[in-house]
Amino acid sequence: MQEKYADSRKIILRQKAEEIFSKRKTETGLPKSEEEILSLVHELQVHQIELEMQNEELRQAHNESEKLREKYFNVYHLAPVGYVTLDDTGTIAMANLAISQMLGVDMSDIITRRFQLFMAREDIPLFNKFCTDILREGRKQLCEVRLLRNGEPSVYARLEGSAINDTRAGSQIIVSVSDMTERKKAENALQKSEAFIKDILQSVGEGFVIIDPEYKITLANRAYCEQTKFSCEDIVGRHCYEVSHHLDKPCFMADVECAPRHTFMTGEPYRAIHTHYDKEGNPVYVETKSFPMKDSTGKIYAVIETQNNITEKKRLEEQLRHAQKMEAIGTLAGGIAHDFNNLLNVIIGYGAMMQMKMKPDDPQMEQLKEILVAGDKAAQLTRGLLTFSRKQAMEIRTVNLNDIVEGFKKMLSRIIGEDIELKITLSEKDLTAKADIVQIEQVLMNLAANARDAMPKGGTLTIETRPVRIDREFIKAHGYGEPGMYALITVSDTGTGMDEKTRERIFEPYFTTKEIGRGTGLGLAIVYGIVKQHNGYINCYSEPGNGTTFKIYIPLIKEGAERTEEAGAAIPKAGTETILIAEDEANVRKLMADVLKGHGYKVIEASDGENAVDKFKENKDRVHLLLFDLIMPKKNGKDAYEDIKGIRHDMKAIFMSGYAKDIIRRFGIEESIEFISKPVPPNELLRKVREKLDK
Repeated sequence: MQEKYADSRKIILRQKAEEIFSKRKTETGLPKSEEEILSLVHELQVHQIELEMQNEELRQAHNESEKLREKYFNVYHLAPVGYVTLDDTGTIAMANLAISQMLGVDMSDIITRRFQLFMAREDIPLFNKFCTDILREGRKQLCEVRLLRNGEPSVYARLEGSAINDTRAGSQIIVSVSDMTERKKAENALQKSEAFIKDILQSVGEGFVIIDPEYKITLANRAYCEQTKFSCEDIVGRHCYEVSHHLDKPCFMADVECAPRHTFMTGEPYRAIHTHYDKEGNPVYVETKSFPMKDSTGKIYAVIETQNNITEKKRLEEQLRHAQKMEAIGTLAGGIAHDFNNLLNVIIGYGAMMQMKMKPDDPQMEQLKEILVAGDKAAQLTRGLLTFSRKQAMEIRTVNLNDIVEGFKKMLSRIIGEDIELKITLSEKDLTAKADIVQIEQVLMNLAANARDAMPKGGTLTIETRPVRIDREFIKAHGYGEPGMYALITVSDTGTGMDEKTRERIFEPYFTTKEIGRGTGLGLAIVYGIVKQHNGYINCYSEPGNGTTFKIYIPLIKEGAERTEEAGAAIPKAGTETILIAEDEANVRKLMADVLKGHGYKVIEASDGENAVDKFKENKDRVHLLLFDLIMPKKNGKDAYEDIKGIRHDMKAIFMSGYAKDIIRRFGIEESIEFISKPVPPNELLRKVREKLDK
């Protein structure tokens, strides 16, 4: 480097000397004296010194330049941020080591190549616009792209570019490239975490809200929105008491227990039961629980409130209370029916005995028939009470429901009266089901009686039957049913109809809208019990002024209906055997004794179970048949029978009860033993006795 400077100095000195010499020669000619020569030499020496000083300054400037160049190199190439200098096409003129490392490519493979080659294809249009905006607007621009590393767009980069005006190189752009990959991963992880938490909140079935100290909702999940029937946009930012209670002040100011308030005041979780109201004003019963949200200093800045919709639970609790009430009433009804059956047994029994002894043209025969008809209706009422109380064993047989409806047509006409038109439309197909004929008739009778009362000025009662299929869609729409084929019996009237509140209670026992003395409130409760005993369903549709429709669904079977024989009116043949009667009701006992004695039998009477065993011991060789009431004081009929079987194992027996056949199961009596339900007509009693004796 020094030799270069020395050579340069010699050249400059020679040029200067030649310049001075030429000037002197032109002006004065060649130096003639020694002084002129010395003056010329002095002047050249001064120029030499000046040149040496200038050379020193140049050396120092060069050294400073080298230092600055080295410093720039370190700053540019060793910077943690990537730098590239681009021309207006995106070609890389300069690049630092950071960008080389970021791309995983040698520096020699970067320079003179277009920067677009090192980024995701989808991001190239964005980058081109970035460059265009910088050159056009002349100010700093920002954008984010994905750079390629090992051929994959795995580097998220933030670009910040500015224009450089270089007259020699033309328009250029210097771009700083910041690696945002780790930050992007953190952001993505945070977004996934937030989405995960949000999914949890949106998936849970409980309502979830966050409430600030001003009782404003800052967050609400889907379950809460569905519960209130508001959209989340209509909820967030509003006061919780506006949304849930439709109030313009906090609910606790209206004497409502507020879980969030308790938590704000105490810092402790709290639980409360609330009645909220949805957007349409419908009540929603909820169990609310509140939990505090605290900052690092322990200050509560919000409350989390969960809301569990317990409306269905409340409904089930009401159903349970209703079922318990029905059970209590059923027990009472069963007891009443038992006692009533004993009274009816006497009325019907003696009436039938009188009828058998009367001549057909006896003037009192019609009055007696009316007494017996009334007795039969009363017996049907007790049968309904037993059905309602679930203490009546049904006489199930395979029947065609069309035949039951058709056969009961005359009775229905009498019930509804002449001012009401009866229309019956039966299914063309047989509707074969397992059913109790008398109970199905009672359903029709009770519904017809209700329809008559709902049409005081006349109208139309329509009964239709048809087969229907209950499928998943039906169950989903109606909320009840089991899949399968059913007989649908529809009973409709054109009467006054009912409002919704009345309709919801019609199957409750003792609920009636009729004035005192006209309705017992048991008719529809009995209907409901009968339908349920047949594994069926019943629903009611009604509107004020538009009549009422009952839809009854009875399961169908594929078997053919049984052929039933008309009961013969002939009196069974007489007998001479001895029968031991055990009955604690004296009038019923006397009736049965009179019926049997009047037909030739010998009768021994006992007032209870113990008395029956004693009487049998006294007459064990004479007695041919036991006729025992099942429930008696001191010893019931079953226990008395077991004691007697210990004396005579081949003893025949018939049991009686006003509670009907379900008592057989309770007392463990074999199905092979005869059983008759009270009240029993004399002919039926005589027939059963004769059949048992003849076996």
